[in-house]
Amino acid sequence: MATPELSVALATLLRGPVHAEDSAPVWRSVTTLGPQLHEHLEVLGLRLVVDEVERYAYLRVKDELPEGMPRLFRRHALTYGSTVLLILLRQRLTTAESDGETPRLIVTTTEMTEWMRLYRRDATSEERIAGDIATLVKLGYLRKLRDSEDTFEVRRIIKALVTADWMAEWQDKLVRATRRPDPGTDGEAGLELEDDVPVDPRADEDDDEDVPA
Repeated sequence: MATPELSVALATLLRGPVHAEDSAPVWRSVTTLGPQLHEHLEVLGLRLVVDEVERYAYLRVKDELPEGMPRLFRRHALTYGSTVLLILLRQRLTTAESDGETPRLIVTTTEMTEWMRLYRRDATSEERIAGDIATLVKLGYLRKLRDSEDTFEVRRIIKALVTADWMAEWQDKLVRATRRPDPGTDGEAGLELEDDVPVDPRADEDDDEDVPA
């Protein structure tokens, strides 16, 4: 029989990534009940990924599933703008770590808007950038700080998605974008997230152009 701690840990993981700073009791359960969690997740075709250095955990779909078994997580397609913002945030997180600054990277809407102007010169740039920010909040890579409408924390789990190889692949695209007369047009394709990358499944609750049905 599952203990209350195990049940809470499983339910929380199925709702999205677990961060130690958000819920110490759940994090403690995740890090101490590994064998029991793996046993239950195996039945669902999932595996647990725990980063004890960055102090987060999330679920991924197993590489091989039984024939006919559906995947539990949906695929998410980001727009070009959301993808660019994701890369810029990852770059600044890397810089902050290299400089030995605080482990928390705090950014504002004004800062992100200024960074993105290089890639969005159309008349509706601020509106579109606001949409890009909202998408990353929805997927769990940005967290709005309490009692603030325009200040966010960059969640460190972004490192699980935006790897060095992935950043290198997109670097040339960003350079080319800044050289075009009208960078950041709708014709640019964004990143398609695999259905097992660490995102908040609650993003599925509202369908929009960034979350295909």
